[in-house]
Amino acid sequence: MRTLRTFGAVIGAVVAMATSATPAAALAAQPPTLSFHKQTLWRSYTDGGSTTCFRLPAVVKTRNNVLLAFAERRNRNNCADHGAFDVVMRRSTDNGRTWEASRTVLAGAAGAALQGNATVVAHSAGPVFLFTTSEPTATQTTPRVPKVQVSNDDGRTWSAPDDLSGVIKTPAGAGDWFATGPGHGIELTHPDHRGRLVVPVYFGIGDQQSVRLVYSDDRGASWKIGATATYDKSVLRLGEQTLVERTDGSILVIARNGSVPDQTSVRGLARGVSLDGGLTFDGDFRADNSITAPPTHPALLRQRGAGGSYTRILLSAPATPKTDNNPVGMNVRSSFDEGATWRHWDGSAGAGGIRIDGDHAGYSDMTLIGDGAIGVLYEAGVNRFRDEIRWNWFWESGIGLR
Repeated sequence: MRTLRTFGAVIGAVVAMATSATPAAALAAQPPTLSFHKQTLWRSYTDGGSTTCFRLPAVVKTRNNVLLAFAERRNRNNCADHGAFDVVMRRSTDNGRTWEASRTVLAGAAGAALQGNATVVAHSAGPVFLFTTSEPTATQTTPRVPKVQVSNDDGRTWSAPDDLSGVIKTPAGAGDWFATGPGHGIELTHPDHRGRLVVPVYFGIGDQQSVRLVYSDDRGASWKIGATATYDKSVLRLGEQTLVERTDGSILVIARNGSVPDQTSVRGLARGVSLDGGLTFDGDFRADNSITAPPTHPALLRQRGAGGSYTRILLSAPATPKTDNNPVGMNVRSSFDEGATWRHWDGSAGAGGIRIDGDHAGYSDMTLIGDGAIGVLYEAGVNRFRDEIRWNWFWESGIGLR
């Protein structure tokens, strides 16, 4: 664990973190077709003068190629961050072309507790784990309780939630704050830690805020605290991480940086790395000026070219300022050097990537689809980014072939 006291200690030029793997473009580079397939999975609605909205999307593909999409349903509270929330889910068994009806997988207590921050990770052996965070009542926000549920049948049924307080959350008194995810965790594939599940969380105590990785080496039977980085909130206010395993086995972590003085900045993310499978962070997190994105929750995803001709990392997030807290456009960026730089399909500089939706947009998550396509689940709307949760799938050609 580390704590920094001055902004200058962490801000500055981003150190390149590329591994020795250099993609070989065996296929001729091809410009993007800009062909995207969008549909709305959840839409906000007004009842009795109060609005119920859906936020914080998460999506995962199971071993049997079933897609599970999750969101918070913020019940009749005009989309405020606290209130009576449920976690809802939709399933797709045809690679995201159609979806089963929405259903509740974790309900808040009658008229009270928040249930949210859905974070999902699937093990290649079959089980799917759903992490969430709860608050005691609609008005009492702490202490927050992390929970986990498991499904062994591709999301058809879920276990009762297990309380992970004292397991992945160190007891810190009634005034602490804790959140899972949102988004997805990953299963490591490198021989050094093959099969390990890694899930992002973050928490705050007083003037400090921390990001943490929790992990399991026994297919989710038990969970342990891993890498933790702590900073004064005035230095780096890290939260809402996303992560990807790089080709050398290290883990690249991109986090929202809430300490950016100007919240309309498009330099709102920070990065860190773990070299030991998520047990510790290697050095400090750094403000990341290589990505054009406002302070928001992004998503990372590993995607490989046809026949293994190259490998790229994708990152989804808006690329415009949060003017009136309402950025425009959902973009997908590509890195062909393990996250050191973000480029266009032809190798030219392109920190903003390809726009897949021109409406207002917010948080996002991504997954590969069973037939080789890519799917993005994200907040979007014609008027406000929180009006809908949209699903948008496309072939790699949609964002350009390397």
